[in-house]
Amino acid sequence: MFHKFLKILFVLSVLSLAQNCGYQPLLSEKNQKFSIDNFSITGDKKLGRILANKFNKIENAENKLTLKINAIKTREISSKSTTGSTTEYNIKIDFNIEAISDLDNKSIFSKTFSESSTFKASTLHVDTLNREKKIIESVINTINDELTRQLNLIYN
Repeated sequence: MFHKFLKILFVLSVLSLAQNCGYQPLLSEKNQKFSIDNFSITGDKKLGRILANKFNKIENAENKLTLKINAIKTREISSKSTTGSTTEYNIKIDFNIEAISDLDNKSIFSKTFSESSTFKASTLHVDTLNREKKIIESVINTINDELTRQLNLIYN
């Protein structure tokens, strides 16, 4: 009985210490030392604007950046049924992104992000469009996370 009590007490103590250790993610917005204040969007402006809207302006950030975004989306038919109707689409999304320092107009970061995905066509066109929209949203969220992580690593 006493042995069980000691085990429970030990587990509770470890859990209490783990919760109160003050852990905070290093790459969080609170620790962010840059702010993207301006955007230059070319190509597919709708995709570029969706990505730009993911970034929050940080008021007291030490480094102000301009983000040049060139977005390209291509959707192709990847398979058809025997009757000739489309059954599957392939969508490819490319983002050429360059971050430029507002202080000295030098390029800080430049990278091309490219994703490709296949989705099934639906009998209802709106369902097909919704599937495409979900893929686009997922790709943009992934790119936003990766770009933020890369810029945080540059400025930390």
